[in-house]
Amino acid sequence: MPAHRGAAARTLIGVDIGSTSIKAALLAPGSGVLHVARRATETHTVRGGGAYHRPSEVLAAVNSAIVECVAHAGRRKPGAIGIASMSESGVPIDRRNQPVGEILAWYDPRPDRQAAWLERQIGAAQLFARTGLRPEPKYTLAKVLWLREQRAADFTRLRRWAGVAEMVGLDLTGELATNASLACRTLAFDVTSRTWDAELLGLASLGPDEMPVVLPLGQAVGGLTAAAATRLGLPSGTPVAIAGHDHMAAAIGAGVTKPGDVLDSMGSAEAALLVTAAPVLTEEIRRGGFSTGCHAIDGLAYVVGGLQSSGALVEWFVNTFLAGAEGPAAGADAAEGDRYARFVQLLDRAGAGPVEPLVRPYLRGRTAPHRDPSATLEFEGLRETHGLSDMAAAMIDGAAYHVRWMLDELARTTGTPLDRVKLTGGGVRNRRWVIAKAALGPGRLEVVRTDEAAALGAALVAGLACGAYGSVTDALVDASPFDRVTASPGLRARYDAAYLDRWLPATITHLRQGSGA
Repeated sequence: MPAHRGAAARTLIGVDIGSTSIKAALLAPGSGVLHVARRATETHTVRGGGAYHRPSEVLAAVNSAIVECVAHAGRRKPGAIGIASMSESGVPIDRRNQPVGEILAWYDPRPDRQAAWLERQIGAAQLFARTGLRPEPKYTLAKVLWLREQRAADFTRLRRWAGVAEMVGLDLTGELATNASLACRTLAFDVTSRTWDAELLGLASLGPDEMPVVLPLGQAVGGLTAAAATRLGLPSGTPVAIAGHDHMAAAIGAGVTKPGDVLDSMGSAEAALLVTAAPVLTEEIRRGGFSTGCHAIDGLAYVVGGLQSSGALVEWFVNTFLAGAEGPAAGADAAEGDRYARFVQLLDRAGAGPVEPLVRPYLRGRTAPHRDPSATLEFEGLRETHGLSDMAAAMIDGAAYHVRWMLDELARTTGTPLDRVKLTGGGVRNRRWVIAKAALGPGRLEVVRTDEAAALGAALVAGLACGAYGSVTDALVDASPFDRVTASPGLRARYDAAYLDRWLPATITHLRQGSGA
């Protein structure tokens, strides 16, 4: 009998702190997700593309979402809380354990000079050999260097550094700890030894003792403090665990936990992730724009490529071309829903696809393959006979083509046949997008049923922390089920031809003409 059956009267809470929204999922072991509380992640922008979050707003939203789940639990009080979050972003912690200043968004481009300086100091190849990452402005080490230069008053108050999940864990328990899947996104963590790299941290005037302790998956950071327990309506001492990077928590929630498993995680950005037995630190992986790091599950690793504008493409399109379509009297939420409904109608009007126009979907640059931060969103082949429906469908097709390219390159560079891909995230609600992915492959497509795989994965880690599950294997009994999605042979043939004969050659030609390096 699974270990959790004896604890079935209790519930668990998993929190996923994303750059767009914060979700808390209430899970009953053996019965599935009972409730999901959602809050917007407040984001503030500055001139030049900078973006940040305020710690107080993030903490308030997390607390509010947890309280909502506790209320829905009723007498089945949650036995533990697991926390997953966006990676790379973080904040200084002062001597009173309080966050100082702002949390730079993971995609904030302002630390670009600092990333370039790191490359000059260490070398891109050496950095990759130690961390599995390329020197980019999104990573924590570049952000800390920027903070030291641009926010000196905040930096001088730094006693420890916390990522977003670690900041929440500290707020709830008074203890600072993390998971290797978050630590490995800092550009200051040795992914082979799974320890903090003192030399790299020293470049930012930090030491390993100022970074969070890296705990095994499922080990609690600590228990709720009396103050946090009162706020949340839970017993003091309730275990809190760090579940890791949101993509890795989603991998747990989706059951992507064995070497060779593949996850396509769709959000504002999209990640194509291959689970491996160890980090893949080859020069070909680095030159291809991929990164490698630690899975949230101890003893596993991954190779990942990203499309920074996936759901963000849809947001851009509806805000650019469909704003005002819902009428002046509509409220903000209704307006957003009406715009998205009209976008879906445009896709229905375009038909099954593929459409004639080609799109290179690089609204925020291209990460992999062939990283190029200057790459832009481009339409090719638009004619006067094309309308908004063709443009909308072309964007969806273009994003799907790019993910096929990433998956093909992952298979080639690692020598791993990709027999099946699990799909998760908000994009799975877009049926045309899912069918396009099923038509393109590679392998069979399995759509995870829950929209909130990361929050579910965080709840499963919470169950490990409080003993509701005896092992990761036991916890995976409650991972999300999935549905296989297929495309007709004719549609597969048309998409395969459009990708191989038109999109990929056009993109490679564009690349060779100097748009990317």
